[in-house]
Amino acid sequence: DRDGIMAGSIFEYDGRLKQDKGQQFLSGRGHYGDGYTDIRRIQQHGIYSSPPKGSQGLLLSPNGNPDEAYLIGVEHHDHQPTGIPAGGTAIYDASGNIIKIVGGQVDMDFQTNTATFKAGGWTINVPTTTINGNVHVNGNVTCSGTVTDGDGNNGA
Repeated sequence: DRDGIMAGSIFEYDGRLKQDKGQQFLSGRGHYGDGYTDIRRIQQHGIYSSPPKGSQGLLLSPNGNPDEAYLIGVEHHDHQPTGIPAGGTAIYDASGNIIKIVGGQVDMDFQTNTATFKAGGWTINVPTTTINGNVHVNGNVTCSGTVTDGDGNNGA
């Protein structure tokens, strides 16, 4: 009788992923090289991700039955950001793109294109910005470069 026994071990994801009805099922190896196929990954509401191959997590088997196993905390330590202060949050991917929410500020960094949003002002660092739609400015516009437009009146 296995009732009341909770077994857990480390799990390493081998890259095989199945998705069914909004749920993920991962395959990989356990602590002693035991193979596991299509183990349900428990994820929190509001954030969806697909872990990269080599990610590790906790394999839990309620009642000690590996046929009823679940995965939690699947993470790849080589891609996990560091230096996030207490109370901060980061959303990131395996390519190094990251959105950090810390205190009263949001920082977005996408392959050296960055944006910082805070109450005192916004800073956006990108080579080119395209806006599709109308732009309304209630205040001054300062330009340190050339203003070019498409209607032939040289920006007037």
